[in-house]
Amino acid sequence: MWLGWLGKFPSSPRSFLPLNCLSKNLFSRLPTIIMVVLSTKPTRSICVLCGGNIGAEGKYAKLADELAMLFYKNNWRLVYGGSPRGIMGRISRTLAELGGDVIGIKPTPFLKYSNGKLPEWGYNELVPDIHTQKARMAELSNGYLFLPGGFGTLEEFCAFRMWRKLGIIKAPLVILNFENYYEDLVKWIELGADEGFISENAAAAFSVVQSLDKVSETFSTSSYATDEQLDLSDMAPPCNKEYLGLPLPISRLATKNLRD
Repeated sequence: MWLGWLGKFPSSPRSFLPLNCLSKNLFSRLPTIIMVVLSTKPTRSICVLCGGNIGAEGKYAKLADELAMLFYKNNWRLVYGGSPRGIMGRISRTLAELGGDVIGIKPTPFLKYSNGKLPEWGYNELVPDIHTQKARMAELSNGYLFLPGGFGTLEEFCAFRMWRKLGIIKAPLVILNFENYYEDLVKWIELGADEGFISENAAAAFSVVQSLDKVSETFSTSSYATDEQLDLSDMAPPCNKEYLGLPLPISRLATKNLRD
């Protein structure tokens, strides 16, 4: 029975147990199988928020490829918005081709932007709307990385930033200020703090980095303990704590099965 259960998982060289391990000599291979499973479990599950467009210059495509390689080398799982287009599509496809873990969470209304299709790589879920999308991303992630993007990316940053304030999430938030793309946003936050609309604690509740090396360093050194040192709020109300525990309707599981 359990052999059939194992056989449901795809044979990605990095993320899943190869089916050719299941042979007549299975028991003699058990130590190797256990070692493979333990060594390939993702060390972090990072939600990447970024543009559904690729940007005006090739530099953003290059950034996407380099970030995918960083995820692969660090054995990080990618959680993203589920689009095959733009920066997010480039990162997810490149990482999947390398053999990394990729999870796409796509709101059903956004299917019209990809001809009604989900990506042909990774594991994909359809959810009813963008609110459910963010809740599902938060369930699956223990870190959030913001790349260049448009209104959607900015909305996601503000939402997850407020969720941290409310105690719904506690994972680190990191903005990659690639070629000063977010410089004006950082200045606005500093202005808000100077003018008394944003507290200094709130302004310090996320990290701004300039390079992928700093992205790796920040997520490698961040922990829930250090995040909790920020005095963001009193203990979150029970309704906030229970919010992400609510069952989420999933209308379709496509391409691959998720392995915890």
